[in-house]
Amino acid sequence: MKLTKLFYLFIIFSVCACGADQQKLAQMEEYDGPSLESTNVIITMTDAARLKLVIKGNKQLTFKNGDLSFPETIRIDFFDTAGDTTSVLTAMTGSYDAKTKLYRATGDVFVRNLKEKQTLRTEELFWDPEKEMIFTERFFTIVTEDQLIKGEGLEAPQDFSSYIIKNPRDSEFIIKEGNANN
Repeated sequence: MKLTKLFYLFIIFSVCACGADQQKLAQMEEYDGPSLESTNVIITMTDAARLKLVIKGNKQLTFKNGDLSFPETIRIDFFDTAGDTTSVLTAMTGSYDAKTKLYRATGDVFVRNLKEKQTLRTEELFWDPEKEMIFTERFFTIVTEDQLIKGEGLEAPQDFSSYIIKNPRDSEFIIKEGNANN
């Protein structure tokens, strides 16, 4: 008889203990941090066996929803059909939003067009890999060999070969020594 009572007491305590654990589990928040962390990342994208771009990051965090974060610098090298580098994007941090399918670069963002020898600088820039476009609504400067262009809001192809300025500000021509007519 005593053994039966002990058995029932054991069952009751077990059920109560499980109930408390279930309650604690229900109150716990779901983890939304990174599911994967990688260092010294190199992502190569090709199309029909041709190199299109290379993304490099010191650190990459991957999340369950497909978002990516590059918290310690990002660099994207864009290539033409001949395999030559056309432009290079660098920034302090970067991220990819799987829902919008856009990359976002922030903090000392530079885009250098190597052929045209022009450089874009801004604090935030978006890249749409499907449209192969870069854009910003923020203040920016473009430095070419003979001009300094300022404005807010810009759209350009990812190779930065041309651009549309939404709100131009003061621009200046750069006169190099020896080029001035006196």
